[in-house]
Amino acid sequence: MKIPFRCLSILLATLFLQISSAQNIDFQQLENEMRAASGPARVEKLIGLSDAEFAAGRYEQAADWAEEAADFAQKIRQPALRAAALNRFGKSLAINGKKRAAGKFEQSLEILRDTRSTDKNLALDNLDNLRKLAQRAGRDKEIAILDEQINRLRGVAVTVAEPVGKQELRQEIVAIQQQMTMAQQNQMQLLSQSKELQAELSAKQAKLDMMTDAQIKAEVKLMQQRLVIDSVIYRNGIDSLSVANANLALQEAQSSRNFNYVIMLGLLLLAAASMISFVRARQNAKVMAEKNKIIEQERERSETLLLNILPSLVAEELKRKGRTEARYFEEASVLFADFVGFSQIAEQLTPQQLVTELDTCFQEFDRIIAENRLEKIKTIGDAYMCAGGLNGHGGAQLRDMVQAAKAMQAWLFEWNATRQQQGLPRFDARVGIHCGPVVAGVVGSKKFAFDIWGDTVNIAARIEQASEGGRINISGEAFHIVQNYFPCKYRGKIPAKNKGDIDMYFVEN
Repeated sequence: MKIPFRCLSILLATLFLQISSAQNIDFQQLENEMRAASGPARVEKLIGLSDAEFAAGRYEQAADWAEEAADFAQKIRQPALRAAALNRFGKSLAINGKKRAAGKFEQSLEILRDTRSTDKNLALDNLDNLRKLAQRAGRDKEIAILDEQINRLRGVAVTVAEPVGKQELRQEIVAIQQQMTMAQQNQMQLLSQSKELQAELSAKQAKLDMMTDAQIKAEVKLMQQRLVIDSVIYRNGIDSLSVANANLALQEAQSSRNFNYVIMLGLLLLAAASMISFVRARQNAKVMAEKNKIIEQERERSETLLLNILPSLVAEELKRKGRTEARYFEEASVLFADFVGFSQIAEQLTPQQLVTELDTCFQEFDRIIAENRLEKIKTIGDAYMCAGGLNGHGGAQLRDMVQAAKAMQAWLFEWNATRQQQGLPRFDARVGIHCGPVVAGVVGSKKFAFDIWGDTVNIAARIEQASEGGRINISGEAFHIVQNYFPCKYRGKIPAKNKGDIDMYFVEN
């Protein structure tokens, strides 16, 4: 077959124009415009870029731009633009023979139906592309359905019969033949029955013609008697059936009554079991409440005992982790107190009296330091040691410690006055206070012993040794913090063992 020269020229010219137009398109400029746009305008630019790539024969790039346009349209909720982008995506996939193309056209149609779009051209284009794909795959039924949708959309009322295969036609012909055979058999059977009935009727007519009037009357009378007999038999049957029904109803009522009795008995048993369970549950709940109360009391008791031994921070860490780590405190205060001439006092009292007197003093000291938010560290013989700042009270803890020391001396003054009246020896305490950094922690794993270490502790002990009975001796560091709160008297630089000369002050009573 020869192609006319004129047609070949037109084809070559068209191809040349397409190539020229593809070369003239500045894809970089289109892409830059798309990047600069936002919102719906960006989707339109992406669709335009896909169309340009498609026109230039770059179908894979066209598919990528169309897919990006569809995703971005979905993100900014623009269904109309997404439907158009899916249409371009499907075209690019279809021309490359991809199986996913039909799905993109169907998605575009579904969006148009859901949004009730009036874009008939886009819908027709989707349907036309689906028809081409179905025609290429040889799916005749699908083509017929698509043709009907296209004609309906174009306003053309065309009824297209659904194509039927040869196998289906053979099955329908066999079914019709079977129906015709059955109809003929039924017709032959009816004809045979009709002939038998006609013969019987003719015989009875001949017999009737041969009978006289007397015989006819006798026959009629006999038929009436038979009818009466049949009626009596029927009535007897009805009466028997009524009696049977009555008996059955009576039995059913009896069974229903028995069933109700069983249900009532079951409900009573269930109620009794529920009551017993409720009573037991209340008893168990009462027992559990008492046990929980005892457990809570023991827990509070244990926590109280633990807090009597350890500071709250250390106790919480011990409960949480089962162990404690040493802590460094930059600003802590340390107080030492012991009794002047304790050896002479011990000689004047029995051991039981001495322990009782010390217990009285130390219990009062415990109360005073607890009121001032301080931590008791330990007692060694007649010496009493406590610390402040271990719970993070800053500089205020040093003022609390001086206030506690004044309260301790005030209580001892009144207590000693009473003892002098009774002829008992005095317990005059020396108190020393210093502040600075310390390290605190728990020593041991069996019997917890909380203690503090550092040069601050040693200096506080030396300051206490340089104090006097009934007086509160503080270091220069402590003085600079509390001087605006308590009147103090400078004692000068006093030598301390292994510490050199230390500035010391008496807190005036």
